[in-house]
Amino acid sequence: MSGRTTLLDRYRGTIEGGLRRALAGPSPLDAILRYHVGLADAEPPALGKLLRPSLVLFTAEELGATVESALPAAVALELVHGFSLIHDDIQDRDEIRRGRPAVWARWGIAEAINAGDMMHAIAVRSALDAAPDVARALLEATIEMIEGQSLDLSFEKRFVTADEYLDMVDRKTGALFRCALRSGGRIAGVDEEVQERLEDLGRTVGRAFQIQDDLLGIWGDGDILGKPTASDVRRRKKSFPVVLAHAKAGDEDRSKLERIYEDAEKSIEAVDVDWVVGLLDRLDVEGQGRETVRDYLLRACGIVDSLPLSADARGELKDLIEVLARRDK
Repeated sequence: MSGRTTLLDRYRGTIEGGLRRALAGPSPLDAILRYHVGLADAEPPALGKLLRPSLVLFTAEELGATVESALPAAVALELVHGFSLIHDDIQDRDEIRRGRPAVWARWGIAEAINAGDMMHAIAVRSALDAAPDVARALLEATIEMIEGQSLDLSFEKRFVTADEYLDMVDRKTGALFRCALRSGGRIAGVDEEVQERLEDLGRTVGRAFQIQDDLLGIWGDGDILGKPTASDVRRRKKSFPVVLAHAKAGDEDRSKLERIYEDAEKSIEAVDVDWVVGLLDRLDVEGQGRETVRDYLLRACGIVDSLPLSADARGELKDLIEVLARRDK
C-alpha cells in the first residue's frame, strides 16, 4: 500500500487547491461542478483517487520540473476526466457516482450536459495556462477518449473481439493515462524517446486499470463500489469478462448469451443475470482476467525500469501501479 500513501497523498492537497481555484466561480453551474468533483456537500471532500493529476505532477517533478509549473496541466486533466464522467452517467443512466446522486439524477439531464460542457471549457482554460502544446495534447487525448466512449456505446449493438475491446480501452481509458504521463515529461523537457516510453506506460496501465474495473463491475463488493453486484451484467455491458466468455463459450452457451444481450433497452431478468454470472464462473473468466491484469502489471513495471527515474521514484511508481490494478473489491 506504500504507493497509495507516498505518491497519491503527496499531491492531494495541491490538486485540491488547484481544483478549488479553477471552480471558484459564483454561478449555479460552478456549484454543480464543485459538487461533482467532491468539493461541496461532502466532509471531508470526496475527491476520489486523483490518479491522473497525481501522475502528471509526479512525472514532472521526478523528471526535473516544479510542481507549480505542472499544476495547471494536472488540474486540466482531472477536469476533463470529471466532465467525461458527467456525460457518461447520462449515457449509461447511472444514478449514483461515488456513493452520491449523479449530477443528472440531481439536476436533470439538460443541466448536467451544461455542467459537463462548462467543465470541459474550464479544463481547456487551465491547460492553456500550462502551455499551448500541453493544451493541444490534452485536446487530442479528449478526442480519443470521446471516440472510445462512442465505441463502447456501439458495442451495445453487437459482440466484439478482444482486439476491438482493447482498441476501445486504449481510447476511452488509456488516452488520459497516456496524456498524464506524457504531459509530465513534456513539462519537464525530456526528449521524445522518454515521452514515448511514458506514453507506452500509460497505455499499459490503462489496460490493466480498465480490465480490473471490468472485473469489479461483476464480482466487486457493491457496498464498497456504490453500485449493485454484477451491475455491468444488469446493464448488458460488453466488458472484458463478457467479451472473453463469448470467445470461449460453446455454441449453445454463446447463442444463449447473445439472446440475453440482444435487447439493450429491455430490463434484464434476474434469472438471466444469474445465468451469465454462472457462465463466467464456469469458464473461469475472473481468474483469466486477473492473470491478464498481472501480465500488464509486469509489462508496466518493465517500462518503469527503462525510465530515467531515481530508484525511489521507480519503486513508488511500481507500488502505485500494483495498488491500482489490484485494488480491493
